[in-house]
Amino acid sequence: MLFLNLCRVFFQMKLFDALVNPYNGCYIGPQQLPDTVAEFAGRLAASVEAWQQHYALVWLELPSSRAELIAVAVELGFAFHHCFPDKLMLCKKLQADSYLPSAATHSIGVGSVVLSASGKVLLVQEKPLAGRSPGYFKLPGGMVDAKEHLADAAIREVLEETGVTTRFDSFLGLRHHHQGQFGASNLYMVCRLTAEETEPKPDPREILQARWFDCADYLADPNASPYNKLLVQTALTGARLSSQKVAGYMANPDQYEIFLGTTSFT
Repeated sequence: MLFLNLCRVFFQMKLFDALVNPYNGCYIGPQQLPDTVAEFAGRLAASVEAWQQHYALVWLELPSSRAELIAVAVELGFAFHHCFPDKLMLCKKLQADSYLPSAATHSIGVGSVVLSASGKVLLVQEKPLAGRSPGYFKLPGGMVDAKEHLADAAIREVLEETGVTTRFDSFLGLRHHHQGQFGASNLYMVCRLTAEETEPKPDPREILQARWFDCADYLADPNASPYNKLLVQTALTGARLSSQKVAGYMANPDQYEIFLGTTSFT
């Protein structure tokens, strides 16, 4: 604290530029960071003190190359908010009742009921973890990549796991729980894809087997998961959500996805 007080005195007149967002929060970005820890400490302390009565909170973005500044920010009351491989965002509330939005709280996965024209469904058996037995056949799927559309992720995951090229048809529904990786909740988006009944080529890193099953046989199979059976049955006979584009919604229709209920499918 003595270090911070000395820095505050020496650099007290050099405030950071207050880049204010529409919610009355200040942002300090990497381009504003001074070369030395001492100057950073003094300017940050002086800025926080000057902004205390005028703004709701302060956002501080530190690149990984400036990790030496983290301890100073934490000592001044900043808390970690979210991070990426190359940067960390910290935040400090300046008013007790300031609203601080949460960082991302969910991971998103996709699963696919892949149907052929002859009424078969494509399923995979995943490689088990060391020391465990393999589970039964299930829907192919996996995690959505950053900035990836859901439909594209579903098609990609099936191709990666089975080697089968598919076409997006519709969304069937979703599953939500609070036991995802790294303490996050998880959304599992399930869609209906169609494909030619080509010979699967399972990914040897993840998949033991990939096979086409007769839908009726799978639905009657006592070894199949009740949840997977429900999804296959829904793909065959249930209501679905189709992809829609809305004129004027965004400048580029490729930048978004909208799925709405429909009463007819081809």
